[in-house]
Amino acid sequence: MRDARDIANELLVIKAQAGDKKAFDALVRHWSPILMRYCSRLTQDADIAQDAVQNSWLKVIKALKSIDDPACFPAWILRIASRVCTDGLRRKISRRKGSDALAQMPNQTTDLAHHEVLDLRTALSQLGAQDQVLVGMFYAQGLGVDQIASMLGVPAGTVKSRLHTVRKNLHSQLEGDE
Repeated sequence: MRDARDIANELLVIKAQAGDKKAFDALVRHWSPILMRYCSRLTQDADIAQDAVQNSWLKVIKALKSIDDPACFPAWILRIASRVCTDGLRRKISRRKGSDALAQMPNQTTDLAHHEVLDLRTALSQLGAQDQVLVGMFYAQGLGVDQIASMLGVPAGTVKSRLHTVRKNLHSQLEGDE
């Protein structure tokens, strides 16, 4: 169900697409804090998150006119931010590999076996980047399966399957240590 805020957001998108700088500035003011929280949650790194927000806006500037339906803007911008965050995390991991820092990290499976209690935050941090993005979209951002499927370019059944697998893995991790 659309509310006044959604309609106002759609109007800003239409105006920004038409070249209205004030409308674009209003979009930036409204969406930047949302993007920062989202990117921070996905990356767990303030520097990467800040870079991701800036890079997301650069991509938005270039592609804003390509949006046919302004109602899709929230999912569209979060999809951009997700991809930029994933790229930032990949770069960070490849830098770690180059300096052998990744090789010195303890084995996650071994770590889990030695802990008596594993809280949900720790369990979530053990997920891969794609699974963290998926969980963030579904639970933190409150996006539906169809929206996530559209954003990721996969069938809704694939999203449901991945969510099921992530839940099952989290449950195993949490129950296995008790």
